[in-house]
Amino acid sequence: MRKIWFCTAAAIGTLLTPQVQAKPLGLQEATPEEEIVVTARKTAERLQDAPLSVTALTSAELARRGIDSLADVAKVTPGLNYGDFGDLKLSPTSLRGVVGAAGSAGADPAVGYYVDEVFVGQGAGANLDLYDIAQVEVLRGPQGTLYGRNTIGGVINITTEKPSEHLAASVSGTFANYDRVRLGGSISGPIVAGLLRAKIAVVRDFRDGYERNIFLNRDVNNHDTWSGRAQLLFTPAPDTELLLAADHAEAHQETLVFETLRYNPAALIPQLLVAGGYPLNTDPFDRRVIANTPSTERLHSTGVSATFKTRFGGIELVDIAAYHRHDYYSRTDTCRCQLSVTYDGDPEKVRRFSNEFRISGRSGPLNWLAGLYYLEQTTDNRSFIELGSTIADLFGDPGLTGLVIGSTGRLKTISKAAFASATWAFSDRFDVTLGARYTHDSKRIDYAQTDPLAILGGSTTIAAHDSWGRLTPNANIRFRITPTVMAYLTASRGFKSGGFNDALGDANGIAFGPESLWNYEAGLKAELFDRRLAVNAAVYEMRWDDIQITAQNPATTFYNPIILNGGRAHSRGVEIEMTGRIGERLRIGANLAVQDARYEKGLLPDGKPLRFIPFAPAYTGDVNAEYTIPTGIGALSLQAEYQLRGRSYLTTNNDPDGRVGTYGLLDLRASLAARNERWRVSLYARNVANKTYVTRLFDLYDNTLNGQKLISLGEPRTYGIEYRLNFF
Repeated sequence: MRKIWFCTAAAIGTLLTPQVQAKPLGLQEATPEEEIVVTARKTAERLQDAPLSVTALTSAELARRGIDSLADVAKVTPGLNYGDFGDLKLSPTSLRGVVGAAGSAGADPAVGYYVDEVFVGQGAGANLDLYDIAQVEVLRGPQGTLYGRNTIGGVINITTEKPSEHLAASVSGTFANYDRVRLGGSISGPIVAGLLRAKIAVVRDFRDGYERNIFLNRDVNNHDTWSGRAQLLFTPAPDTELLLAADHAEAHQETLVFETLRYNPAALIPQLLVAGGYPLNTDPFDRRVIANTPSTERLHSTGVSATFKTRFGGIELVDIAAYHRHDYYSRTDTCRCQLSVTYDGDPEKVRRFSNEFRISGRSGPLNWLAGLYYLEQTTDNRSFIELGSTIADLFGDPGLTGLVIGSTGRLKTISKAAFASATWAFSDRFDVTLGARYTHDSKRIDYAQTDPLAILGGSTTIAAHDSWGRLTPNANIRFRITPTVMAYLTASRGFKSGGFNDALGDANGIAFGPESLWNYEAGLKAELFDRRLAVNAAVYEMRWDDIQITAQNPATTFYNPIILNGGRAHSRGVEIEMTGRIGERLRIGANLAVQDARYEKGLLPDGKPLRFIPFAPAYTGDVNAEYTIPTGIGALSLQAEYQLRGRSYLTTNNDPDGRVGTYGLLDLRASLAARNERWRVSLYARNVANKTYVTRLFDLYDNTLNGQKLISLGEPRTYGIEYRLNFF
């Protein structure tokens, strides 16, 4: 870590030396349309003026780089990692090494996803397609004061395009290998001039699978979703508006596909496969898998919201009410083999209501904000294991075929909070922000498990209740060294409430406690060479108490992960982002995040010490460039982007088989666009070198029945053509 601090100090020192104001050859001055405005602090301000570490991707940037998913956002954002588990429910998001232990919607995430200021959680309910999006902001570090208990690691803040004042429409399409087709369309405009505007946007995205099931002779791991959004914007007065929004998404696909990394010869299934003369999966990286039945994953998700804003003199009132529900179902072959042994699924139903009320204003040098927040959420997590005919044959009991061992964990969460923040400007160059939020969470679980064979501890019912309250303060100092160079210091606290294990397994229903985190950060934001080059840097250290971890329950040899508190931990590192234009044709960008995220104290349930925090790469980096060539019909843009990931682990116990080494991904893109942006056509290729890398380790090796370590792989090389037509 000494090298990290030395390099950071050197970089900051270089930025502040006098020669930075000299004009480098060819650097192009930033144009007004490139100015990025963020709402990370619940108020509009320039990105370069916001005293926190935030990455902002505008709609133009998303389109220019072909970013259409949260996994794509993670690849280009320093410190952000999206653990692509190959399903909609379990893929974890990690930011600065802070990763949630959420295996269901009943467990709180560590990184909060917000769409138009509405909390949408993580997992299946946050299956967001980045279509018709105005901006994505990634706020690093705990945002407990303004966003609450679900943001101990940070926030992914998504803003959709609002209905336009004039009639506008667009259509887009993508056609790629693996028979991918992505079609989108939107129409927006006034219904009653000056009073009512409306917008509708729909996207359909499907492709064939990346892997081949050689037993069923079919492609698997496909993608098949559609989503839509509708909005009505009422503007009855110049300072008053009401935005009504509804969204719906569906998925029906064959995911949860695993390669077998290794077999345990002492386990029952490998022995049965060898005795029966069945071929084993001997190459875990050839994208040829085995399963005796197709996997199923289905999602139906619906949300509605109402956002009311008005102003009385210098006082602004905001009220945001939202309701969300989703039904999720999954079923897959547990053994990933030719035998009908067991099948498992992890369905859930979620209902969530939230309401936030804010009041803000300005009094001389004081900007202030205060608010109240309420959330009520009910989740039904319904895990199951279904026995197959092979088990029935082994025990000589046909009645075992189709027998279901299952559980239902109904968890009700009520969260209430009050928060306030104020910024005092001592001068044009120096201001201080102080804020705090008090949150009170109450959770109740009613848990029932049906286990007639006592495989996972037997049948049981559990009812439990608990509550937690925490204060999460924030302090920030901002100093403008020059009109274009700003430095800041921040101390902030994050909090994630405790809860109950609500999945299938022995002794589920037991409680785990809350975790809290302090973040200390110093940052610098500089616009150099007449604002032609922007360089942002941050150094941070975060320290946990009672960090929540996910580990195998030692009470059973079957796969049974539980959440528990694991002791102390820290994450410290440095982040640097740079964007600039050289001349009129070349645009460049780069970022780097180096982090050390590890446990300081704590043991796994089997007594082994905790070491590195999973899903926290030692470093992430991105280098991108775009060169534009004017032509007679428009601008031809040639782009290249290289994304780098350092060493990381996929499991809490740092299993060597789950150690992912350093790898890089190269993306290329060529676009031709009309001068007025009425149309754009792009050719692209991702993961050009067809790099194979592991994204998940599913450890059943010590399971006396399955005896396998299963892995899922990242996306292979993809290529295709995109188009977009805009009608004004």
